[in-house]
Amino acid sequence: MQPSAVAPAQVIERTRLSDTVYNQLLESIAGGKYAVGFRLPTEQQLSQQFLVSRPVVREALRRLQSDGIIVSRQGSGTYVQRRPSEKVVVLTAKQNLRHVLEGFELRMSLEELSARLAARNRTDADIAAIEAAADALRHAFARNLSRDAEKEADYAFHRAIAVASRNDLLVEVLDSIAEKVKGGMQVTLSLTHEASELRRKRVLDEHERICRAIKVGDPESAGIAMRYHLDQARNRLIDGQLDR
Repeated sequence: MQPSAVAPAQVIERTRLSDTVYNQLLESIAGGKYAVGFRLPTEQQLSQQFLVSRPVVREALRRLQSDGIIVSRQGSGTYVQRRPSEKVVVLTAKQNLRHVLEGFELRMSLEELSARLAARNRTDADIAAIEAAADALRHAFARNLSRDAEKEADYAFHRAIAVASRNDLLVEVLDSIAEKVKGGMQVTLSLTHEASELRRKRVLDEHERICRAIKVGDPESAGIAMRYHLDQARNRLIDGQLDR
C-alpha cells in the first residue's frame, strides 16, 4: 500500500500547531504565569489544554528547551529555567523569537571565524572602518538616535569585520542574511536602549574588546571576544534578569 499523499500536509499542520503552542507557552512564561523554577504541566495536561496531540506539545517543548528557556529533568518533569521579558515577546511577535535565536546561533559560527581571520588579515584601512562603525554606534547611543541608526551602525561594524577577514564568501553569506541579522539587532538594540546605562556600556565594551583584539592581530582573542558578544546578546534576549 502506498503512503498517504497527505502526509506532507500533516507535517506542515503539526509544525504550525507546535508554533502556536510554543508562542503561547512563551507568552505565559514571559508574563509570569510560569515563574523561573516552576514545573510545567505534563505533556498530557498541555495537550488537553491546547487541544492538540502530544507530539505537537513535545515539539514545542523541545524548541523551548533548545532555546534555553525550559529544562527537562529526568523523572521529575520540565521546569522554567529562564524568563524572557514581556518586551521580547512583543518585539519578536512578527519574526518569532525562535527565528531570532537561530540567527544568533548561525552568527556565532560565522562571525567568530570572521573575527579570527580579520585579526590575521586586516589592513590599516580595515581597522579604520571597524573603529568608525564602533564610534558611530557609541555616538548613536550617546545622542539617543533612532533604533535604525543604531542598527545600521551595528551592522556596519560586523560587516567591516567580515570584509577585513579577506574571505569573500563570508561577506557574501553575511550580506545574504543581512535583513535577518538586522532584524535581530533591532530587537536587541531596542532592549538595550530601554535598559540601564550600565547595559549600554557593557554592549559597547564588548564591541571594543573585539576591535582591540583585531587591531593587535590576536586571532584567538578576537574569536573569543566575538563569540562572547553574540552569546551575551542571545542570553539577554531569553533572560529578563539580564535586561537591565
